[in-house]
Amino acid sequence: MKRIILLLLLVLTASCEILNDCPKLIMGKPDGHLVDDRELKKIKILFQASDLPYENYQFYGLQSNMSGQYLVSCHQFVNNLKLWTGDLFFHFDKDGKYESLTGEIVSAIDVGTSPSMDLSEVEARFLERVNDDRFYSNSKRVANGCMICELVYYDLAKMAGGSTPDYVLAWLVKPEKSDYPYAIVIDTDQSVVSYNNGIIF
Repeated sequence: MKRIILLLLLVLTASCEILNDCPKLIMGKPDGHLVDDRELKKIKILFQASDLPYENYQFYGLQSNMSGQYLVSCHQFVNNLKLWTGDLFFHFDKDGKYESLTGEIVSAIDVGTSPSMDLSEVEARFLERVNDDRFYSNSKRVANGCMICELVYYDLAKMAGGSTPDYVLAWLVKPEKSDYPYAIVIDTDQSVVSYNNGIIF
């Protein structure tokens, strides 16, 4: 009986530790990449051969076609924060030489990196939006699960079709073990400017 009680206490303690670690903050460029070692080695060879820097990128894709051309996909980081919707796609010819770029390299953003919202506020705004979604409003998996809150830069002008960038601090929020639903919450006014539940009609 004592062993059973002790086991229950250990489980409850572990559960509390897990809950206390949620929501989880992601802030800054990860050390690793989202490609395997073989792909990363090839990507570095391609970039180094064309004298292309890659310190501010997180690679997540390497594709090649029948002609031997390569496409490298990566997230872009400025001031050590991810640039949301700022992904870059580098094209290399069959000889491994840099050919073209899809996307715009951003070298500087003068906004700062210190958020005003705390994680509980970010999570609350996300869950409020989820509750308005008829597909997820009754989802205990989302409501009771752990959230990932990543501090990013968001271009308000780009999303509105403008040509002059207007970067602000924002939060990318989603369940820890799922890509959807996710939301973008602006840090200054706590508004939800983007929401996607992953359902395509």
